[in-house]
Amino acid sequence: MKKTINYLFVGFSALVALTLVQCSKSSSSLPAINGYTSSDAVAASNLVSYFPFDGNANDSKNSSTTATAVGVTFVKGLRGEAYQGATGAYATLAPSAAYSSLPSYSVSMWYKLSAQPNNTSGPQGLFFLSGTQSNSQSSYQPVNGTLLIFEIENHAKTGSDSLQLHHGFTNLGSAGWQGFTMNAYDTSSFKGWSHIVTTYDGSSSTYVIYADGMPISNQSAFGTSTSSVLYQGNSGAAATTGQGNLSWSTDPPKAITIGTWPAGVYGVSPTLGSNGCFLGKMDELRIYNKALSPVEVGSLYQLGSAGR
Repeated sequence: MKKTINYLFVGFSALVALTLVQCSKSSSSLPAINGYTSSDAVAASNLVSYFPFDGNANDSKNSSTTATAVGVTFVKGLRGEAYQGATGAYATLAPSAAYSSLPSYSVSMWYKLSAQPNNTSGPQGLFFLSGTQSNSQSSYQPVNGTLLIFEIENHAKTGSDSLQLHHGFTNLGSAGWQGFTMNAYDTSSFKGWSHIVTTYDGSSSTYVIYADGMPISNQSAFGTSTSSVLYQGNSGAAATTGQGNLSWSTDPPKAITIGTWPAGVYGVSPTLGSNGCFLGKMDELRIYNKALSPVEVGSLYQLGSAGR
């Protein structure tokens, strides 16, 4: 009888283990969050680029281009593997044709950084989209063709409880002020993985940044708010006309840079990778051709937190 019971117990344990493995590998068997069972399902038709960082820095939505990764390693991440930055490390690739016409956009990423950038290490670049023009002749023009920017700034702090985030875009189609680099603080950093999403809606000229699924205070040239309307008015002009849809037709995107500053931008890095490299982990980098809704942002956060 004892041997029979042992056999039954072993069999039952194996069945339970098999069931757990099957559940862990299939997100479709788990309860949906806001109707989504996976991060991959959120605004899937609007996804322009997806960087899972599973052993490489390739854009899984653009199979025609292979990323060049220098000094980058890939480690255990939030979901599969993640990008591990280091001094001198970065990745570059050519953007797909979809980047040439983004009237609106969202950038979503998870990152993990254990130490505050300081004056020695300087700012740390996360994601840049660049054209080729150098437009320094006018104060409201972009610098060196930078179209999208996302970086972590070194800043004076009272404690390592927040990260200063610089993020924004250039609208070459604007008749007035074109370049916007907004400022926000991620106060949930250093706890582990943080989820950050920046969104711009061309139809309403509204810019929002989210941290861990919630909109956070964002400072622009037009004030500080959790939802900022951006205008075309340049120096001395009334800000009455919204930026509207983005247009990059005069300088279409030529390069994506991940994990460092492109050479020459704001003088941070004279050559690619020499300064301004991201020293943490990055995972699940996604770019969309629309401003994600609060529900979609919250879904990405909840699903990503669950490794889905």
